[in-house]
Amino acid sequence: MGQTTILIMILTILSKIFGFLRESFMAYYIGAGDLKSIYTTAMTIPNMLTGIVVTGVLSAYIPVYNKALNEKGEERAKYFTSNLINILMVYGAVAVAIVIAFAGPLSKLFSPKLSGDSLNIAINFTRIMAFSIFAYLSSSVIRGYLNIKDNFVDPILVGFILNIVIIISTILTGKIGNPYILIIGTLLAQILQFIRFPFVSKKLGYKHKKIIDFKDPYVKTLMIIMIPIIFSSAADQLSILVDNSMASAFFGVASVSKIYYAKTMLNFIMGVVTMTVANVSFPEIARLGQAGDIDGMKKSVSSAIILTMLLVIPATFGMMALSNPIIKLAFERNAFTSEDTLIVSSLMVAYGPFIIFTSFMKIFGNAFYSVGDSKTPVKIILIQQAVNIILNFMLINFFGLNGLAIATAVSTAIGSVIMFFAFKNKFGSMNFKASSSSIIKITIASLVMSAVAIIIYNYGLRFFGSTISLIIAVALAGSIYLLSIVILKLDEINKLLDYFKKIKEGRKKV
Repeated sequence: MGQTTILIMILTILSKIFGFLRESFMAYYIGAGDLKSIYTTAMTIPNMLTGIVVTGVLSAYIPVYNKALNEKGEERAKYFTSNLINILMVYGAVAVAIVIAFAGPLSKLFSPKLSGDSLNIAINFTRIMAFSIFAYLSSSVIRGYLNIKDNFVDPILVGFILNIVIIISTILTGKIGNPYILIIGTLLAQILQFIRFPFVSKKLGYKHKKIIDFKDPYVKTLMIIMIPIIFSSAADQLSILVDNSMASAFFGVASVSKIYYAKTMLNFIMGVVTMTVANVSFPEIARLGQAGDIDGMKKSVSSAIILTMLLVIPATFGMMALSNPIIKLAFERNAFTSEDTLIVSSLMVAYGPFIIFTSFMKIFGNAFYSVGDSKTPVKIILIQQAVNIILNFMLINFFGLNGLAIATAVSTAIGSVIMFFAFKNKFGSMNFKASSSSIIKITIASLVMSAVAIIIYNYGLRFFGSTISLIIAVALAGSIYLLSIVILKLDEINKLLDYFKKIKEGRKKV
């Protein structure tokens, strides 16, 4: 998993850099005002309808494909794949019709203070984006198929296409002044990003068949696994709806865009580390789970968690420590003001711990899905989301807009603790002493790194500007983190160093 994980992380970082450029261009030409909030609302509505299903497909498809492969052979597994895609297209047609028909009420639901021209634009944006549903649904299955065939590169490359097209659309919108250029360009980006999938999957042996069989036993198996996940995903999307709706109702339409910018920065960590490790490790975890090798599966889960924490904890702490200069560098220009920077950076600090706990839940959840148990993680996520909604109403009274972020972080922490004990009860211990020792060491090193980063940045401001000071602080603090975890004798670092030594020795032999 090491070599593949490192390659995918590098590609993901490059893709996310393009994502930052996209958001920077949006901040420059659009800002954090009403248009950005309208755009975010229009993106969220179809994403909610697809996200509910896509989350289930991504979690259930690989285990069921392996089940079909083991029982009936590869051709039967491919038949199941084609059938699933076609069934999803039927769902997609229904979802598109619903979004088009109810775009008005849905826009008001997500952003209650929309009215007049803003509401009309939001409705039209939402109807245009509805057609992206087909691309998302079909690509979710092909993405899983490519991962099964050890192709993790092409699913990452989609981000480059998406971001480049949206950047061009954003610039044209700013230059010409027509907001519809942005949304039409975004729709094209959503479709074009998956343009390579049919060709790549065909090279790997997949040939699509025009079949729809709702009675397919493997589709039924997938549905059994998916239905609880769909409920879980729906609860997650409901949480987003509540956050955005409450932000709009209590703090104005523009607050939705500020939450979006804060999450965009933190999602960089999720995309680069958590999702990379989770996606690369899941096929192996699913294979071991379906084969009944629980001990092997637990070792794979433990390895994935430590590798994730090794990178997620310091990245999260670092972003929280330097939130203001990071947001200032990334977004503050033209339409994005210094006041916006203060609000977004404060939100980023409040949301921060959410990334760490979500990472735990994602990888532990994959272990349950690998053995066909989707009910356990779903129950936990439902509890987590219920706590989140309750805390939303409580904490906004004390912390304002940040209360929504704090509620998300606290509820996710509660969910991750419950998930850990559920994993232990179902699969048994996974050398918790060694794992917890590694995580404690990583946390200590990350705290030291964050403190040093703040000191270096503030000291640097005496001699340099904010950008140079930030770069120096990140470089030196990062070096101190690496030195700290080496001094603390973290086993995972020794394994990683051994891995690079083997690569170096292999190149010398060649």
